[in-house]
Amino acid sequence: MTEATPSVRPIIENTGATATAAAETLMKTIAMDGNRINIPIDVRQVAERLGLEVQYLLLDSGTDGMIVKEAGRPCKVVVDALAHTHRRRFTLAHEIGHYVQKYQKYALGDEGGEIDYRDERSSKGTEPDERWANGFAAALLMPASAVRQFWAQGMTPEQLAEAFNVSQRSMDLRIAKLGLR
Repeated sequence: MTEATPSVRPIIENTGATATAAAETLMKTIAMDGNRINIPIDVRQVAERLGLEVQYLLLDSGTDGMIVKEAGRPCKVVVDALAHTHRRRFTLAHEIGHYVQKYQKYALGDEGGEIDYRDERSSKGTEPDERWANGFAAALLMPASAVRQFWAQGMTPEQLAEAFNVSQRSMDLRIAKLGLR
């Protein structure tokens, strides 16, 4: 993607949309604004395009990331600096999902004080908001159309994981979700 002026307008008006639809709408909106979408997705640039601040800090054990809204400031996503690059990318995409689903309504001066964590509960997928954010992250990092296209070209799951810069487990789950295997 190329540099562009950040947009803080809501991307999805209907926050009841599926996670996949929300991620696809986000990417279409970014593309319509004149940005080229490349694989692997530059998830930090997506966050910044939404007007989110991104920080990599040392977090408590068991906490991968969080989204923080302080009064008078844009939403900030904090990701564990010590996590593996694949985990950092997925966590950032997951937190963008929470932003799109729940927090995009906040404007710069709106009330703050909210914190939303990504921790071991997120990976278990037992809470609806966490499942939604996980689905959003998967759809954002591994767009269905691109995965299907590369799969049709004969790429192996290992090659796909490398091309999309995601873990092998994430790619295996995505391939299964898309019914490719």
